[in-house]
Amino acid sequence: MGAIKKGEVVFAAKRYEKIAVHWLNNLKDWNISRQIVWGIRIPAWKCDKCKKWTITQGQKPKKCSSCKHDKLTQDKDTFDTWFSSGQWPFATLQITEKGDFDYFYPTSVMETGYDILPFWIIRMIMLGIYSAGDVPFKEVVIHGLVRDAKGQKISKSKGNVIDPIDMVQKYGADALRMGILWGALIENDISLSEDNIRAQRNFSNKIWNISRYVFSNGKKTKTKGKPKPNTEADKTILKELDSTTKQVTKSLDKHRLNEATEELYDFVWNKFASSYLESTKDRRVDAQPILNYILQESLKLLHPFMPFVTEAIWSLGYARDKQDLLITARWPK
Repeated sequence: MGAIKKGEVVFAAKRYEKIAVHWLNNLKDWNISRQIVWGIRIPAWKCDKCKKWTITQGQKPKKCSSCKHDKLTQDKDTFDTWFSSGQWPFATLQITEKGDFDYFYPTSVMETGYDILPFWIIRMIMLGIYSAGDVPFKEVVIHGLVRDAKGQKISKSKGNVIDPIDMVQKYGADALRMGILWGALIENDISLSEDNIRAQRNFSNKIWNISRYVFSNGKKTKTKGKPKPNTEADKTILKELDSTTKQVTKSLDKHRLNEATEELYDFVWNKFASSYLESTKDRRVDAQPILNYILQESLKLLHPFMPFVTEAIWSLGYARDKQDLLITARWPK
């Protein structure tokens, strides 16, 4: 609790910090063993001769630590799930490449659902301080639960389950990601509907069509630095891009993912495609550097939210300079 009060661990939403402190003030004794068949076996071996226990880091001891007898039996209990997962931030870094723990621990941001805040978050903090000597992460971001379009908890018995695999196969992973973020405050429960996902699939198609138009002139597209505007429309779209970049960055810094996606959606669809792009059709050559630059920067901003479609477009238009990659005839159908 001292780590939270000192600001060593900061909750993005203060209300969850209060909940965490409340749980820490009211913790009861915690039995870390379970009598179940699955889980991590407790690394304790009982000597068949002297009946004393030998504790290890996981490996079976060759001899009893007390009488050196070589016949030992491991405890049949398993660790409580939250005791095991509470060690995740430091335990995983101690079994990878040498130096990983020193370099990566403590980590930066921990993000999870509010329903396991007392079971996981506060236990990771306690076990991290106890075992590793420092908090496991610097910031905690809590998200809500995914519910159906009517706000009801998703349940097989209710028949309101939206299978993410089905949605990915039908609309694409990017559409699912954006559908979850769109219009949803990260700390609150999310009402997800197939209509949301379908709408974001349409947004993906819009980005593809914008890119087709920009690349259709068959000329080299990569732009280094901001191009010089030639018209008021050029000045306006460049100013709008700067404003969008600042707003998206600000939203991401505050973990307001929904605000970032909504800002990007409005810029790409309305300001870039519907307004500016339409105005360039009768002055294509003159506007091409601006078109290249706006699309290039838009893909960068969109990439954290829509990694697949942006990566595909980038590889076609910006990752290479070969002109044959930039003509419409080579564009994947």
